[in-house]
Amino acid sequence: MEYEKLFIGGDLSGIQRFLYNISSKKAAVSLKGRSFYLQQYMENACSKLKEVALNAGSGSADVIYCSGGKFYMITDFSPKITEAIEECSRTIKKDIWKKHYGQLGINICYTPFNEHPNGQVDTLGQSNQMPGLLWSIVNKDFTKQKNQKFKEFISCDYESFFNPIAIGGKPKVCSITGIESPECVYIKLDEENEEESFVLPSVKEQIQLGEELRNKEHFKSFEDYAGDSYLGVLRMDVDGLGQRFIKGFNSIKEYRIFSGRLVDFFGDGIKKMQREAEYRDYLNIIYSGGDDLFIVGRWDKTIDFAEYIHKETKRCFAHDNITISGGVAIVKPKFPISKAAEMAGEAEEAAKNFRSGEKNAFHFLGKTVSWNEEFDYVKKYKNKFIQLITQSNMSKGILHKLMLYASIADANKRRVDEGDAENFSYVWHMSYYLTRFMDRYDKNEEVCSFCRDLRNHELLGNSGRNLELIALAARWAELLLKDDIN
Repeated sequence: MEYEKLFIGGDLSGIQRFLYNISSKKAAVSLKGRSFYLQQYMENACSKLKEVALNAGSGSADVIYCSGGKFYMITDFSPKITEAIEECSRTIKKDIWKKHYGQLGINICYTPFNEHPNGQVDTLGQSNQMPGLLWSIVNKDFTKQKNQKFKEFISCDYESFFNPIAIGGKPKVCSITGIESPECVYIKLDEENEEESFVLPSVKEQIQLGEELRNKEHFKSFEDYAGDSYLGVLRMDVDGLGQRFIKGFNSIKEYRIFSGRLVDFFGDGIKKMQREAEYRDYLNIIYSGGDDLFIVGRWDKTIDFAEYIHKETKRCFAHDNITISGGVAIVKPKFPISKAAEMAGEAEEAAKNFRSGEKNAFHFLGKTVSWNEEFDYVKKYKNKFIQLITQSNMSKGILHKLMLYASIADANKRRVDEGDAENFSYVWHMSYYLTRFMDRYDKNEEVCSFCRDLRNHELLGNSGRNLELIALAARWAELLLKDDIN
């Protein structure tokens, strides 16, 4: 079969490890610079391949997606074009190896195809297939290349790959990456400390990019965002997007339209949301592109912003059945940002695994809740706790008691799961506590009515889930009241 078109994909690997491998000094600047550096690198690689294809005789080179560490484009197909693409790919891979010594890698794959008027495609001997097959083939090839990422270097330059680098004299070690290299250059990471620090040229470039962005966007240090409170580290991404690309479109045109909307939402859309008065002084968008994001700011604002993103995702993609999951890690301002990012990633993963992969969830303060009804339920009780405590003089002690009963219920559930008999004594203790608590407020009908509803309706049944959610609301309210930022 003769093919007319070439589907080309690029995938940057090692992004997560690369992005968070930073020094605690100038962390905000370094993270911002690294994020922008990755975006620029991918766009430059995509542009080089596009230019090479055009110079090799392709009548067009249509970039249909370039964001989030990936790009896809369509060119004409010919042996000359594929040869040029192969040569350019080798050059790009050598360049990234020389700059990053294997910490970052790039995979570039392609498959020839024909597209029918009805949107179906022919490729690799398969006829009249859905266009998602192109993405499936290229993504499988990405995985193969990742598993053999040094194959080309070993086969063509074995000695320089394995032999130690002769530096001589005092070795230069990058203080950020830990890589020993004669290419390291001096940089002052701490204005108050004159001790010499060496970094790779690419690391210096990233820090300089971060400084330029700070001067332009006027973002603050992580400690300044936290103030006297805690720092929130938020990570979110769209649920099941890979499978949607493979199975959810009837033509490449449909994919192009959808991916354009996705790029706009996670690019200018998220930035516009962050510039609103409620968030602009409290949040720093470290990264937002493709289908995921990474944001640092004051802890309560990261929770509020996550909810805002969820609602806007639901609104903007109302007809696409798109959901988004995420998690936030809440840490002290000087906590290592690399570890905090790892914790936020674990929180995000917990949301992705919610109810055996149901997703559409959010993990915060140690618990995962569904965006459907559960988050609103927790938020409602958080607001009610704060209102009654600040306006009706309800004791904060009820917050600690509800959290205690929830922890007892959780321990009880674990014992049942291990085969022990179920013990409901905590239910009666909780009911007794709420009854006695109401006696103290016999002249305050609002407090009594609230506690009565908890005792008689909300905290019984539902396999203890309501108690778990209300305890989460209590913890949320407790932190807000402690910080006096409710």
